[in-house]
Amino acid sequence: MTAQDYIYSTLEALERGLPTESIGAMSLEEAIFAKVMSKKFRKLRADENTVRIAKNAVHWAVSRGEPVTVSYLFGGNKLWRFDEAPEIDWAEFFAVTYFLRWMKSIASVYPPGARLDFYSEDIAVETLNNIPRAEAEQYSETFRAMLEWLRPHVPGNVQITYRRYAEEYADYSDYLRELEDAKALYLKQHDGKLPNLSDAQKAATELNVRLLPGQDDDLLWREKVELTHKCLEETETLKRYLNDPSLVMACPTLYSGWIATGSTKKSYAKFWAGVGVLGKAGEGFDELVLTPKQLAAARFDWQNVHIAGLPGKNFSRIRVLG
Repeated sequence: MTAQDYIYSTLEALERGLPTESIGAMSLEEAIFAKVMSKKFRKLRADENTVRIAKNAVHWAVSRGEPVTVSYLFGGNKLWRFDEAPEIDWAEFFAVTYFLRWMKSIASVYPPGARLDFYSEDIAVETLNNIPRAEAEQYSETFRAMLEWLRPHVPGNVQITYRRYAEEYADYSDYLRELEDAKALYLKQHDGKLPNLSDAQKAATELNVRLLPGQDDDLLWREKVELTHKCLEETETLKRYLNDPSLVMACPTLYSGWIATGSTKKSYAKFWAGVGVLGKAGEGFDELVLTPKQLAAARFDWQNVHIAGLPGKNFSRIRVLG
């Protein structure tokens, strides 16, 4: 099987609807919740906060006859260190198809179905990581184009939405005002002190930030970036999203309140901060998302692929691990 054959086989599997499953003695909400928390997709144990949020969101949907909505809050740009940037690549493709398999499983016990919702923090990457808005725009455009291309491959009771933090504001200045208000409040509550960072947080900051000339002359530049990071979730606009009772929250990595799913069955890395590759597995392949460090250590060959109609500069070939 070639890489191209494998990718087409995943699309064909995605198109196939799942028969409605019997829920036995379980209530409908219990059956849906079991699918939401399935270990086929959940990588780590869910804490009480995560369980509470998920159960409330399931109840919200069932009580209204609405699809169950699983929402991913994510960075909104391809990590600038990759040649693939600023567009999406196979990491986003593999993540979306993996998450859609999860939505199909939920829909198999709930006829109104499931909705996969992406919420991009794209407006924040300029103030946080110095990523030009034009690059975030290009990322969103290519992500939305891929989702439109995928829609015909998805059963009718599975929906996909893509929302942008940037589109919540009439003007960029409104975002900046909310952010500055949140930062002022944080500093007031913490006696003017910047956040403390662990070594892991410092490493993540150094990976993500595209330093401006002279920025690292300030010994506290990492802490100032983290102040912005912390305060994003305290803006009035993002708080409305985070407190939406209709959403089951999910994320590739672990946060309280969020179901940790990884980006694929085999990868825990964040899809926007990694690149998608295939690893040989018997007669087929494993879908993997590699971080910059993992990619630097990987041995791979490129395989050319042609997936008819799939837009974007990064879909004409794919790395296959040796």
